[in-house]
Parts: sequence; C-alpha cells; structure tokens
Amino acid sequence: MINIDVRTLFLFSAAANIFIIALFATYIKLYKVKNPIINIFMLSRVLGIFFLIMLSTRESVPKPIGIILNTTINLFIVFYEVYCISYIERKFNSKHFKKYILIPTFLSILLIFYSTASISSRITIMSLNVSIIYAFSAYILLTKKGKTKIQYLTGYIFTLASILLLVRAIGAQLEVSVALFSTSYMLVIPLIFFLILNLIIPLLLIFILKEKDNLKLSELNKSKDKFFSIIAHDLRGPLGGLQQIGELLWLNNISDEKRDQLTKSLYQNSKLTFNLLDNLLKWANTNAGLIIYKPYKLNFREIVLNNVRLFNSQVKLKNIKLSCNFEKDLFVYADYDMVDTVIRNLISNAIKFTPINGKIDIIIDKIDVAQNTCTIAIIDNGIGITKETLLKVFEINSIVSTFGTNKEKGTGLGLKLCKEFLTINKGNIKIESHLEKGTKVYLTLPIEFS
Repeated sequence: MINIDVRTLFLFSAAANIFIIALFATYIKLYKVKNPIINIFMLSRVLGIFFLIMLSTRESVPKPIGIILNTTINLFIVFYEVYCISYIERKFNSKHFKKYILIPTFLSILLIFYSTASISSRITIMSLNVSIIYAFSAYILLTKKGKTKIQYLTGYIFTLASILLLVRAIGAQLEVSVALFSTSYMLVIPLIFFLILNLIIPLLLIFILKEKDNLKLSELNKSKDKFFSIIAHDLRGPLGGLQQIGELLWLNNISDEKRDQLTKSLYQNSKLTFNLLDNLLKWANTNAGLIIYKPYKLNFREIVLNNVRLFNSQVKLKNIKLSCNFEKDLFVYADYDMVDTVIRNLISNAIKFTPINGKIDIIIDKIDVAQNTCTIAIIDNGIGITKETLLKVFEINSIVSTFGTNKEKGTGLGLKLCKEFLTINKGNIKIESHLEKGTKVYLTLPIEFS
C-alpha cells in the first residue's frame, strides 16, 4: 500500500494548471500565435482545474450528477489534449475536429449508464475509456507520416499511459472493496503517472510547436536560397545582353539600321531587368516586413485605368486592344501600392503573352455582397499556359522561364508577388488558361461600398 493523500495531489495539480495557462498565455502574446488548436488546449486546462477541484471536494456535489460531470469532463480534457498533440501540424479544420469529437461524446454517453454502478466498476470503465483515447492518439503519432521526433516520443509516452490505465482498470476489478482514493499500488501508480503526464503534456506541446517552427524555417530558407539562385541566373542573361549591346554601340563601324535594332534591344533588355529587380526588391521587402500593409478605401477603377494608360506605348507597338470594361467606380478596401503593383504585373503579363492584333479585356466578373468581395478578371487571347506550368506559377522554389510573343523573357516572379500581395490584402488569385486560346486571371479583393 502507498501512504499518500490523493486529494492533495488533485489540488496541487489544479494549481499547476493555473501556472500552465499563464505560461501559454505568455507564449501566445510573445510569439503572436494564432492557432485554434492552442485555444482548444487552453480550454482543456481550464476544464482540468474545474475537474480536479470537483474530485477533491466530490462529497459536496449530489452523487449521480457529480459522477456524470466528472467522467464527462475528464474524457473531454484527455481528448482535447491528445487531439492537440496529434494534429498540431494540421491547418485547423472544424469539420475534422467535430468528426473526432464523437469519440469522447460516445464514451461519455456510455459512462452515464455506469453512474449508479459500484466504485470498482466505474473506475474500471473510466480507466478503459481513457486508455482507449491514449491508445488511439499513440497510434496516430507512431504510424502517421510527417510527425516530429518529439511527437514520436509523445506517442511512446501515450502508449505507456494507455497500458498503466489498463493496469488501473484491472486493479479496480481485482480489489474486493475498492474506494476512489484507494492506496493500492495498481490504482495509485497509474493515477500518479496520469497527474505527472498532466504536467508534462504542455511542455511536450511547446517543444512540438518550436520543432515545427524550426522545420518550417529550415524549409523556407532552402526554398529562398533556391529561389534567389534561379533569379540570379535569370538576371545574368539580360545584364550580359546589355553589356554586349553597349560594346556594339560603342563601336563606330555599324550601320544605322543595326544601331536602331541594338537600341530597341537595349530598351527591351533594360526594361526587363528593371521590372525583374523591382519585383524582386518588393518581394524581398515584403518577406522582411519592410513593406507595411496600410489598407483604406480605394477606387479600383481608377487604379486600373491609370495602369492601362501606363502601358499605352507597349499596346500600340503590338497593336493590342486593351480595354477596361468597368461601367462605374468600384471601391475596394486594400493597400494602394500593393494593388497597383498587382494590376501592373498582370497587365504586363497579358501584353507579353498576347500576339500582335490581340485583345485584352479587364472586367468585373463578380460582386459577392454576402462575402463582401469582388472578383476582377483580366482576359487575353494570347498563347496560354500549360497545365504543368500552372501548377508551379505560385511556388516559391519554382521559377518558370517563359518567352512572350516578341521573345520577352519572363520568370514568373511577378505572379508570386501578386499572390503575396493579394494574400496580405485578404484577397486571392486564380488562373485559368488553355494553350493557344488565352488566359483568364481572376483576382479577388474585399469591397468597400461607396
């Protein structure tokens, strides 16, 4: 027998939970964490305090009500915590969460039928149910791919917890006259382990969060290194071209016709280099947090018309019909510089990949009053984009080098920048394209009613 005051253990564990909640609140504030799973975990800790206090003062609550409340709360606490540990790497999905919450709900309903049973039977059934939840979580942590080392370690800890709770269930069945606060080894050791685990789980969760962040940071750095190496490679082409053109122009023994051709190439190369560097600088500044998001009410129609006028000379060179078919002003709530950059890049792409005598239309595709958004479409009858390229255009570690109808080279950086800026502005971008039939680019932004 173990001579230990179990009620004191419960109260000590309740006090520890208050400290844990404060620790997580500090963690959320310092690291600006916005993860619903962390909120679920903190809810489990609040319920845990309530549960442990009820256990230590259970005589003050009517027996059937107290038993039902205790067992139900305990099952949901355990489920919330193992769910957080098991699925922390997932983007939170309420449907997924509701689907799995059926497990503690079913077990809680099952336990109601044992609320008037003997203490021995109740301890047995409760221990078995919690053991099932831990075993289920251990299975997920040890068999599913993509888990971190700490999650695997947690899987083994949960396996041990499941086994010990199974031992507690057997111990309750073997005892002739068992009490809730029995001092039997088979009952107390699993209980102490359970209370210790209650203190360890928050630390495991924080370590898993940090491990996930480090892995994401490492992958992001690798992607960025690859991204910049590709950009550097693509910059060598136009810069080398500029150097060669400069050398040829410096020579005096070239014809006027050749000089005109070189001057045109100089203009095209310098423009390509400037656009590439401009987009690269903006993209780098955005990722470094140097571009500040300042949204306010914007006349989207004016932004589009200003950019249409900006490309007037390029449109004339290719005899393209570029039109903005907005019948009236359209107001959006967004950052002016970011939206202006997005429109400029998308019109530039459309002109680049539209042949001579082609057509580009900018239209309002949809206004969704319920979602408070508008969708604008930029439609061209250009050369189109292959399905393989479409899958890669927004990936950071993939630069797709393509040529326009006048052999203008593109890297796809502009589209990545558009995606980044639209995401910051709570918008979205989608592309539909068919080879030799043209491309439709849809961009969505929050609307502001005039």
